[in-house]
Amino acid sequence: MTQVCFVVPQDEFERHFLQQPLDVLNAAAVLQRDGVTVSLWDRRLHPLPAGGDTPDLVVVVTAVADRAQCYPLDLGPVKDAVTAVRSRWPGVPVLACGPHATHLPQACHRELGVDFVARGEADSAAVQAVRDVLHRRALTPVLPAAGSYPDLPVDEWPLPAYELTDPSAYTAEVVVDGRTRRAACGLVMGVRGCSYGCSFCHLPFGARMRDRPVAQTLAETAALQARGTESVFFLDYVFGLHRTFYDELCDGLTGSGLEWTGQTRAEVVLRTDVRRWADAGCRGMWLGAESPGVADTGVGKRVPPQKVSEAIDKLAQAGIKPFAFVLLGLPDDPACANGELVDWAASLPADFGLNQLVLRPGTALYDRLAPQYNDGRTPASWAEVAEVTRRYRQAYPTDLDAQWDRLTALPNYLGNAMAAV
Repeated sequence: MTQVCFVVPQDEFERHFLQQPLDVLNAAAVLQRDGVTVSLWDRRLHPLPAGGDTPDLVVVVTAVADRAQCYPLDLGPVKDAVTAVRSRWPGVPVLACGPHATHLPQACHRELGVDFVARGEADSAAVQAVRDVLHRRALTPVLPAAGSYPDLPVDEWPLPAYELTDPSAYTAEVVVDGRTRRAACGLVMGVRGCSYGCSFCHLPFGARMRDRPVAQTLAETAALQARGTESVFFLDYVFGLHRTFYDELCDGLTGSGLEWTGQTRAEVVLRTDVRRWADAGCRGMWLGAESPGVADTGVGKRVPPQKVSEAIDKLAQAGIKPFAFVLLGLPDDPACANGELVDWAASLPADFGLNQLVLRPGTALYDRLAPQYNDGRTPASWAEVAEVTRRYRQAYPTDLDAQWDRLTALPNYLGNAMAAV
């Protein structure tokens, strides 16, 4: 029987969040239906297991978080994983997929030393590339030979292969009795994509909104509950934007006993009856607040700070704990340049998560600025990509590291808020 081992090589968020493995579990479920035996090694949780059968193919899933908390975009952990796999199973072909393979495929192939890279959304690309490699169809180092693998139709996705891992090993911030703490948390995505088009945001699922049947999303939450999961995070980039889908989803979640958190925009909160979310188990909701000066930065997000404040108040009044994403280092941000950003974050009646701007391939902001910080050329390696952000930060008109230190010292910074519980 054909065997494939998936490898999760690196953190995508602060701790062991489930996003990377979710892509793996989606792909694994389809391949299992094909008759393939699938295993999973998450190197963040345990060493590569000794013993067992040698797989016919190893798939390494790389990640670029949509909101990076650190820089550069480091392939080091992925290289370490590939080295471990090569040592454990010499001669077994290795395939890499994910944003690195999609945006700089030749560099990813060269720098990781893998046999193949696959372009496209990580789960769809993994399925189709594995099928091509196992059946030896038109193989080239970069798969497919032209373009990217298309997204698989929604009716091709069974329930994720949750049995391959322990959902309790993956944690995120959850809300218990109105306070934030880190605990086991599952991950679900009902609608892929985001149509708002902020130029700094990396969208591995693209700008086109694609919903699945509500029943399929509810089946996933029920399957996680059956495995002991009490809290989930909805990864949907703009929860509530597709009103029909989310109304039906909340109807299905009401009375289920599942508690959940999501992320959305202030505008969506202000035009939604968020009490319906609360009745369906919503305990926390993230808002992309970014900066009080974000509307002046030319990144396509024209949300004034008063709308963020109104949305925070509305969530709190409904019994939903508000969270705010704060983004440090936006181009030409007056609030960052004059220090207002720190005072504004301190005044937010919400816990905030802090991110610093990273110029990432796959974003319009990167396309615009990268050549400026790479001697007029588009970067051809991931080292050059990392250097772009370093030079950008070096040229910034204020000390971003000093502001980072001030922001992370605030009591409503998420790390401090959780530590205080």
